[in-house]
Amino acid sequence: MEEKYQHVLQTVLGRVVPSYEEREATARTAEEVLKRVQTVLEEAGVQAVVEVGGSVAKDTWLRDDVEIDFFVLFSSNVDRETLRRTGLSVAYKAVEGHKSRERYAEHPYLEAWVNGTRVNIVPCYQVADKRWLSSADRSPYHTRYVRSKLEGNSGLANEVRLLKRFLKGVDVYGAEIRVGGFSGYLCELLTLGYGSFLSSLRAFAKWRFGQVLDIEELHQRRLEEVRRLFQAPLIVVDPVDMNRNVAAAVTKECMSELVAASRLFLERPAFAYFYPEKVSPDIHSLREKLSSSEFDAVAVVMSTEERVPDILWGELRKTTKAIANLLGANGFTVFRAEAWSDETGLSAILLVLESRNISSIRKHLGPPGDSETTAFLEKYRAEGIIGPWVEDGRWMVGAKRHYTDAVTLLSEKLAEGGHGVGVSDELVAALQGSRLLIGADVLNVSSSNGYMRFLGGLLANPRWLAYSSSSSSSSSS
Repeated sequence: MEEKYQHVLQTVLGRVVPSYEEREATARTAEEVLKRVQTVLEEAGVQAVVEVGGSVAKDTWLRDDVEIDFFVLFSSNVDRETLRRTGLSVAYKAVEGHKSRERYAEHPYLEAWVNGTRVNIVPCYQVADKRWLSSADRSPYHTRYVRSKLEGNSGLANEVRLLKRFLKGVDVYGAEIRVGGFSGYLCELLTLGYGSFLSSLRAFAKWRFGQVLDIEELHQRRLEEVRRLFQAPLIVVDPVDMNRNVAAAVTKECMSELVAASRLFLERPAFAYFYPEKVSPDIHSLREKLSSSEFDAVAVVMSTEERVPDILWGELRKTTKAIANLLGANGFTVFRAEAWSDETGLSAILLVLESRNISSIRKHLGPPGDSETTAFLEKYRAEGIIGPWVEDGRWMVGAKRHYTDAVTLLSEKLAEGGHGVGVSDELVAALQGSRLLIGADVLNVSSSNGYMRFLGGLLANPRWLAYSSSSSSSSSS
């Protein structure tokens, strides 16, 4: 480990590597749940195999951040509905008496808390020759692949832990739609591909959109073909399925932030990249900023039914983009447009505008001067406020805007449920019943710490950007 980074990284390792006691406790919980699932299967006469997977099976889990994945592998002859119904029934009985809830990937699985540890019981198919019948079928193969590369190499496993903790610290960890970042399996592949935590960061620092990592060279270095096949900002070919991009969930935003954070850390390493200080938002400062005349903030607040988080966030993301496009098409400058939800019934779309009010006229581009212009000239001879006139060979006119107030525009369109502007169909009713908050009133969307942190992050620098100017690379324990 290079001297420049040694102190910081050794300190982080002291925080992320599980202790002997934690390993023992996790192993006991894993064994307890595994035996319970096996017993339920036997008692029900269900032919299926149970395997422990995920970061616990690979030994890449983080201290104080453990969850155990169990895969219940059914015969490929079982139909999808039986898999779903039987898989959930077995899971519920196996964790009877413990807090649990259904979650959803391609099909439902059960999340539960046993001995204070989160466990996921996921039904899937035991497939031969990698003939996938569901997306979860790959997971046991992922576990075996990573274990084969890390077995007996605790040093490399710890490099994975460093990368996972770094991504958590700079807020780009997690493949769910809400985040659009890097999954645990992707972190493992990046470390395997680049060789270490620091080598990974050096590679990230040079990334460009369309970056390809094909560890097993399944596509035989035909990079342009790979880019055409996947068409994504980041492409990491799955070693167990050459037709899958493990980094498909990674957005340009998360990729860009990781590139920048990697460059800054390499220049000035700091413990805070891994464990940022948890600062409660200053409500007074937020109110002052939102009340300023430098920009206008608008919140679209709505009641959303509780549903699978990834489905909800997909709907919110689509609707946020549609509303931002609506404003842009009508001449309003949108600095930021982001969604927030407590995932239990309250959601909001936050818009930061240059100004909610704009000029009553706009510069409208007409036809080229050497084309048919009669209809244009006749229309704007009567309707134009300024002109028409010719500029660089094209007719122009100063035309009257239909909307000069963003709030008026939003009020009218949302009262209709946003029909015709591209919002998610599932949110039309919620939008019709939505309310608009303006300026400092957007503080009133929710009093939760989660919302206040979201709002503070919307208006401030990314947390990790502050560390680059720190003169200290010292650790904190």
